[in-house]
Amino acid sequence: MAKKARILIIDKDPDFLGKLKAALETEGFEVITALTIQQGLDEIQYEQPDCVVTELMVEKHDSGFVFAKAVKANPLYRHIKIFIVSSAKERTGFEFSQEKDGHWMKTDDYAEKPIEPEEVVARVKELLKN
Repeated sequence: MAKKARILIIDKDPDFLGKLKAALETEGFEVITALTIQQGLDEIQYEQPDCVVTELMVEKHDSGFVFAKAVKANPLYRHIKIFIVSSAKERTGFEFSQEKDGHWMKTDDYAEKPIEPEEVVARVKELLKN
């Protein structure tokens, strides 16, 4: 039996977290959740997920970027795919894109909320193929 891919979701919004967790589990993923960046960093160390889906503004406006840089700077974890989903454009007016900003964000994918859980699942599957 093939090993299930392990996905870590970091988001302070329990509704989004729950819906995304359910959608990923329905597709056969093992899902771990965290409500803070520090919890996420702890889970990286203990659970070693294959992919992380995180909100950009968990505690501060740049929490997701700080998280991504910390993970990608560590040789033990830099293979972990990082997908940031955020309402930054709606809440702050700042606009980001993977194509334009991915090199400095240290992310593998980026999307603006609102985004349907099914779209996140499809993009996670694509990230894990590469």
